[in-house]
Amino acid sequence: MSAGGVSFPESRHLGRFHPRVARDAASYRRRIEDEISAPSILQLAPGAAALPAASGITMAKAQRTVESRRTTPTQQGAIAHTAAERISRTGRNMPKDRNLILTQPQAACLIALRDGNETQPKIAMEAKLALAKTSAVLRMLAQLGLAERGPTKRWHATRRGKASRFKTVPDRPRPNTGLPGPAGRRLLELLDRPMKGREIVEKLGMTHQGVRQLLIKLYAQGRVNFGDPENPFWIVMRAGDKTSLLSREEERVLSAVPREYATDASKIRIAARVLESKVGRLLEHLLVRRFVEASNGLGGTRLYRITNAGLSHPQCAHSTSLAPPPRLPVESERIHKVLSAIFDFGALRIIDVTNKLGVPRQSMNALMQYLKRKQLVKKNNRGLHSPYTLTSEGLAALAEMARRQAA
Repeated sequence: MSAGGVSFPESRHLGRFHPRVARDAASYRRRIEDEISAPSILQLAPGAAALPAASGITMAKAQRTVESRRTTPTQQGAIAHTAAERISRTGRNMPKDRNLILTQPQAACLIALRDGNETQPKIAMEAKLALAKTSAVLRMLAQLGLAERGPTKRWHATRRGKASRFKTVPDRPRPNTGLPGPAGRRLLELLDRPMKGREIVEKLGMTHQGVRQLLIKLYAQGRVNFGDPENPFWIVMRAGDKTSLLSREEERVLSAVPREYATDASKIRIAARVLESKVGRLLEHLLVRRFVEASNGLGGTRLYRITNAGLSHPQCAHSTSLAPPPRLPVESERIHKVLSAIFDFGALRIIDVTNKLGVPRQSMNALMQYLKRKQLVKKNNRGLHSPYTLTSEGLAALAEMARRQAA
């Protein structure tokens, strides 16, 4: 259909477009038809028919000027876009977010993407969904233009997905979605205490991927918790388990503290592979929880030993190499014999020790002065020939030397 050289789509074709588009196109067509049927500017202007030829304005040129004013917009935008442009801009590229409706799983995944979760397991845990369900939801969000998957297989929200407003409707209910299957029941029965993921794999006889998917599904059902959401395989526990979990560094320190003997923080730091600036704070945390105990060693050094509560903690790795004992102030066999002789008799003079061990008197005098400086022996009184006895540090050194010889 045409009017005054302007083509319009037939009324029967307008039904293919949005009702508002068809209504605007029909209104614009009626307005153009009214303008064409109205008297022209040339007819209303006085003396228009008597325009001289010398002025360079002919009737045909004036008519074209009037028609161009009717069909093209002026600088003030008096005339709107044509019907075809209005249909193209409003019908085909209409905003699609005005009535965006998402299911609850779709909304949860979109919110997880907006929060910066990129990998599918993290999105699943954030949205409390199984991995299979999360994969299907992400594909649907990609079809809606709300999410996209990058070349590194990481998901992120598109520009539209970040800015869109949406309404949420319940998802279609599925039977038995909240009940664990046979494998899930086996895993829950196994979790009588917090366990590492690799330990679950060994005891269930499943693959790592299968156990990971099963754990995420049970987490979505609210049946298990993770010690570290960033790494669900690190340690898993039943929901409601009140066990006090340790951090990774605390776990390594606890596993390095020995039970048979006490050792210092320096040896523990090396065995646990933690920074020197952190080992003291980590040991204090374990002391507060009564997983380790402290005592004073030789020279006032603070020594640590694991307690029974620390040994029974599920995060204590008994297979980990223990921290070695601290170095003794004295280690020679001769000194061990001297300290043992004094301990056996309670107190001995230098001449008595010399006779019992067969050591030259001059050498024994120098050795006793050395042990006195090390605060391992002391005189009973100030007499010149007073006997020597072991100090508390001497007793501790002798006990440690005997333990190491027996080991």
